[in-house]
Amino acid sequence: MAELFARDRYLEFLTNIDDPALVRIITGVRRCGKSALLSMYRSYLIAQGVGPSQILTINFEDMAYDHLRNAQSFHDHVLDAINNSEIRYLHIDEVQELSDWARVINSLRTRENLEICVTGSNASLFVSESMTYLAGRYIEIPMYPLSLAEFTRFRQKIGVTYTGVEQAYQQWLRWGAFPASAITHDEETVRQLNSGLFDSIFTRDIALRGQIRDTETFLRVARFVFDNAGSELSTLSIVKQLRVQGRGASSELVDRYLQLMVDAHLLYRCRRYDTQGKQWLRTSGKMYFVDPGLRNSLLGSRDFNRGRDLENMVFLELKRRGFEVMTGQVPGGEIDFVARRDGHALYLQVALSTDSEQTLARELAPFDRLPAGAHCLLLTGDRFAPATGEVKWRDVFDVLAGAPL
Repeated sequence: MAELFARDRYLEFLTNIDDPALVRIITGVRRCGKSALLSMYRSYLIAQGVGPSQILTINFEDMAYDHLRNAQSFHDHVLDAINNSEIRYLHIDEVQELSDWARVINSLRTRENLEICVTGSNASLFVSESMTYLAGRYIEIPMYPLSLAEFTRFRQKIGVTYTGVEQAYQQWLRWGAFPASAITHDEETVRQLNSGLFDSIFTRDIALRGQIRDTETFLRVARFVFDNAGSELSTLSIVKQLRVQGRGASSELVDRYLQLMVDAHLLYRCRRYDTQGKQWLRTSGKMYFVDPGLRNSLLGSRDFNRGRDLENMVFLELKRRGFEVMTGQVPGGEIDFVARRDGHALYLQVALSTDSEQTLARELAPFDRLPAGAHCLLLTGDRFAPATGEVKWRDVFDVLAGAPL
């Protein structure tokens, strides 16, 4: 089973961190593969000559460790293990369940020859006051559900193949991209897995942490945002929609609900950036969902906007590849994505197809308003390369399947 969950890109990133004093923090939505990655890292260390007895593993998903959720109890337990054995590595699953975790980890980090690697399912762990203890002393490894390339590889390992990348893409959208779904044959089982996962995220990472009393209003907000992923959203528009449905909610409450979903990695914000003024714009921006399977679980299986779905999956692919991603504001229009990495910017337009001259002209027009020399790229699902002039074109399904940009 361990081989099925191989996530080579993440493991390579993890093993290339050469400073043992840096705390490694693997973050991401529940069940995206963080624990499997931590297990793979242990296997890697053992293959490099580290003895299994040198690795102390504590998994807060396991009730056997409930007594260690208290900061002092945990600290004492680990120090006792270090002082009475040859522990050199500390691995902690779901570290946000440990009280005052950042202060505790920072204290343990000062122990000589101890490398610490943890996982966390809630982004709020980065904004607590205690996080100041680890400022500049950790490196984050963001983890996402399976890419299309990974999904296809997992399916192949259980004997499922596709006639082409577009067929794989359609099932990826329908089933979602969590490892458990990818190694399942039955669609009804996948539906139940996604439904159970959403309930778990809602119960453990949102309802309890956010002390949500009005569950129905929260779910209405969630359904609205998931159904309008990739569209410009404002808190006011959501409040108005709730009023139409006979539900009263303040802007502050809606903002809190949105932040809870972002913290739980159910949603990602994509802010707007003025490409001419070189500054962030004061708008709510867009939201993209972490996984189509969770979206389908929340909204039911039906026809969605295929163009918006494609845009959503490109956004996630850019994030997987380590880009900072934003929506670009240009005079009289916008660029779907401005993706930055290593000091370079890439401007992208995404479309399901540009099968008419009018559609192609509309997609290319925002590029004309960018500075000369801007690196522009049009991603579409067209079977043949459209006439894009100096703008580069890539098959969007090939890019999602791992082809370079």
